[in-house]
Amino acid sequence: MRILTLTPQLLAQHRERLVHFSFRYGDKRITHKALRWLQRLPTDQSFPEGTWMAVALDEERLAGFILFGQFGLKEAIVIVHPDHRKKSVGEQLLTLALDRLDRVYTRVACDNIPSLKLCFSKGLIAFRLITGPTGKPTFILGGGNWSQEEYDRYSNKMMISRSSH
Repeated sequence: MRILTLTPQLLAQHRERLVHFSFRYGDKRITHKALRWLQRLPTDQSFPEGTWMAVALDEERLAGFILFGQFGLKEAIVIVHPDHRKKSVGEQLLTLALDRLDRVYTRVACDNIPSLKLCFSKGLIAFRLITGPTGKPTFILGGGNWSQEEYDRYSNKMMISRSSH
């Protein structure tokens, strides 16, 4: 298994492949908002701070990918091909993300046991329970040097931004 960090230029070349992979293997758990964000992420400049993504390749086949937008405050996606699940692909990707980003945040529906197991195995901590976009109870988790204050500042800023439009 080879893990490759995606630059904006590599994302431009492989974006459609990642979007297709998300629809096919995301088990209908990836929000439309997250996919729109991936489709619109600019590739003509450096990624914004805290935006990072990588793919896991089995020879040249896509085995999985991970991405974080603004450390996961904006978006966080991890998808592993069914043939590569339970083979530590998700763990390798999340470990690398924590090394590269220093901190991550993510939202995981309480009924998504495989994703929760992945997050807890890498030391992420569930610090809030919300109602997710599909109406399901959803944990907000932080890993690495995360802080609830940073999450709260971002959330408050987003609520103010939405209410002013």
